[in-house]
Amino acid sequence: LFLLLFGSRHLRPKPGLAFPRRNRAGGSSASIWARMAAAKKEEKQDVAEKETEVGAEAKLEEGAKPKSGGLAKKSGKKGEEPDPLEEIVKLMEERNFGRAAAALTKLLKKNPDDPVVLHNLGCVYTEQEKWAEAEETFTAAFESQKKAGRYNDATLFGLGTVLVEQGGMGKLMQAEALFRDCLDRAIAKEEHGIMETYRSFQALGECLGAMKRWGEAVEAYKQGLDMGLRMFAEDHPRNQASRAMVARAERLARLQKYMRIGLWTATAAVPVFCALMWNYVGGPSPFELIHTLTGYNMSASSAVVATLDLPDDVRAPHGGEF
Repeated sequence: LFLLLFGSRHLRPKPGLAFPRRNRAGGSSASIWARMAAAKKEEKQDVAEKETEVGAEAKLEEGAKPKSGGLAKKSGKKGEEPDPLEEIVKLMEERNFGRAAAALTKLLKKNPDDPVVLHNLGCVYTEQEKWAEAEETFTAAFESQKKAGRYNDATLFGLGTVLVEQGGMGKLMQAEALFRDCLDRAIAKEEHGIMETYRSFQALGECLGAMKRWGEAVEAYKQGLDMGLRMFAEDHPRNQASRAMVARAERLARLQKYMRIGLWTATAAVPVFCALMWNYVGGPSPFELIHTLTGYNMSASSAVVATLDLPDDVRAPHGGEF
């Protein structure tokens, strides 16, 4: 019942499957998830293109003479070797991730700490749904960027994404921290970080939802929807998916609230019910219980003490004993 109410990732209806239950956003749950899948696929393609562009630009900034195994673009003149990154990007665009992963792994053997190669390999592993390998690769890319003193927001975002996909409270808390960091950095860029801000709100909402913090997830989804309505058309797949997620998160937030109120009420009612039943069956009061358990011993000991403290003529005025 808990999993059904709070929507486990493993119980979500797959796109294309018939699911008769209706929802506030209109359409069946299956159609909503289909729209979400289409929007997410489009977003993934945008992210992959941007990440590879960012990686190439970052490498170009290192100078005209790249390090051994670097990915600085060639001039493309006749007689020069083609840029390995361009070939890999082409393979990724063709969704030939197996060959792309092999090519990136080969480049890593020449320069294991190349942040651009590590980042792109993490993206390939993400597309292949190799979450553990993607987490390890993105972490290595982040550490390499940390040594160089130049961070790539796309690497933080990719690491947070694979952490959410793996699940587990520890990984989800790490992902939340990463997405909030990405959000702060994107907002600081102002108009240059609009798309990053939008994606960070969406990813943060998904992460909070995975942790069953539906009230906070609603706020994150609403922020993303508000930005999406300004960037895309009203009926854009991303906005349709965002509306569906807002409606779902609001519904689950209400259910969670009602369940918590019921749990607190039941917890408070248990001792009251026990006291009423005890009184109904004629059980002794707490004071009577205390008197019954300790009263005899206390009176006996006090009488002995009192007898020992009295003088002899007072203790036995008639020659008797108390």
